[in-house]
Amino acid sequence: MDYTKIGNFIMSERKAKKLTQAKLAEKLFVSEKTISKWENGNGIPDTNTLQKLCNIFEITINELLNGERFSAENYENKAENILLQLQKTTEENNKMFFRLEIVLVILGLMFLFSFIAIASFVQMANWLRIILIIYAVFIFLLTAMVGLRIEQVVGFYECRKCKHKFIPTFKQVNLAMHIGRTRYMKCPKCNKKSWCRKVLK
Repeated sequence: MDYTKIGNFIMSERKAKKLTQAKLAEKLFVSEKTISKWENGNGIPDTNTLQKLCNIFEITINELLNGERFSAENYENKAENILLQLQKTTEENNKMFFRLEIVLVILGLMFLFSFIAIASFVQMANWLRIILIIYAVFIFLLTAMVGLRIEQVVGFYECRKCKHKFIPTFKQVNLAMHIGRTRYMKCPKCNKKSWCRKVLK
């Protein structure tokens, strides 16, 4: 997705409607700085603002995300290209989140073992030793929870029985037995338990 192209398109459509950045910002309930950011290619409107902006410009979301108006002939091809780009972006983001999950778990474990080693071998008062261990465990649990949250919401779990893809609740992910990213859970479609594997799409 070309943010610069989208930004230039927003600017040209705004000017075609004879709107200043301030006036457009007022209509969208955002700041003038936000409009400037979009037009400079430093971001795009969020999902709540996207439809409102398209209504003002009398264009489709596909046209906005492609940075140009479509003719009747090329509308379908452009729409398919945008969907493919969005799918690719989603997959890349999912992979990035999976890498982040691994980094968080490794950092959490390093933090835990480092503080336990310090508490075990460095001369200090017993109360300080206990505080260090509690703090290390708390940080580890916090990183583990963030990792589990990423595990829950990124991609899908696929049922081995019926091949249905689903996103489980945080509680299901937290309580399920697992081997890596494969978890023993009940499928919401066939209601059978199986080792559901994590898939990105």
